[in-house]
Amino acid sequence: MITLFQHQQQALDLTKGHNRCAYYLDMGLGKTFVGSEKMKELNTRINLVVCQCSKVSDWVEHFQTYYTRNCVFDLTNQKTFKWFMEQVQCEVPTLMIGVINYELTFRRKILKTLSGFTLMLDESSLIQNENAKRSKFILGLNPDNVILLSGTPTGGKYEKLWSQCRLLGWNISKELFWKQYIETEWVEEDGFWRQKITGYKNVDRLKKKLAEHR
Repeated sequence: MITLFQHQQQALDLTKGHNRCAYYLDMGLGKTFVGSEKMKELNTRINLVVCQCSKVSDWVEHFQTYYTRNCVFDLTNQKTFKWFMEQVQCEVPTLMIGVINYELTFRRKILKTLSGFTLMLDESSLIQNENAKRSKFILGLNPDNVILLSGTPTGGKYEKLWSQCRLLGWNISKELFWKQYIETEWVEEDGFWRQKITGYKNVDRLKKKLAEHR
């Protein structure tokens, strides 16, 4: 049985009953355990963890060490991925946790067929550019539950939160998000006009909305 630190347990307590939540914890505060314990609480048969390529083996080892050895799969391996999807489609009742890196997700288009699963994004700030292939693909998935983990969700730039807000279930358009929370002005550079961010507004309201969508 895993014993969590007080701040980790508090984070889980604050999000109890929420099936879409974000844990923005600084490095060293143990967001890996918070995320995996939340996944355990949600208790879905199919679980997909998306992380940086360098972290795939770490996540696989984490689940094998602290949770279950036989049901964790490194989906960067083509054969393992194929077997994983076959088991998913056969609706085998066994718990399944697949770990894959961001750059492979949009190349494995069959992931779009997944349903009734928990999606966990490690370093969720990596989907802040909603126009990137990986972001578009992940935003197009259909999970029942979402867990976002990051130590630097925006780098102090609230405009980069929109894609993460959408995953958390806040159905707000990018245009309305910018209109309500981002201060901009049009400037001319090298004969071209572009929109420049000058600041932020309604920050307290933004934080309140984020708290509602945890």
